[in-house]
Amino acid sequence: MVKTLTKLGNSKALIIPAELIKKYGLDEVILEEKAEGILIRSAKDISSFQKAVDDLRLYKTEIYERIESQANEPDTIAYYKNSTNNLSDIDLDIVEE
Repeated sequence: MVKTLTKLGNSKALIIPAELIKKYGLDEVILEEKAEGILIRSAKDISSFQKAVDDLRLYKTEIYERIESQANEPDTIAYYKNSTNNLSDIDLDIVEE
């Protein structure tokens, strides 16, 4: 959606359609500067777990494509074909509790 900014004093304002405000709960927003531009998101607190789940859902296709490409790498296939490789070769001291 392309929108034009409206002059408001010394600033400019973005008019967001009511249906988007309601859909995303934008009564209060957070503006985040990103490399690609400005991200406008709801100020409602969401848990970091819920944020991670939302990101996984958003990037599901890309994540599955990456997993598939890594699973098909010759080194990965060779590693798992070797029956001596199992979880017991993991250094448990580096695993966070």
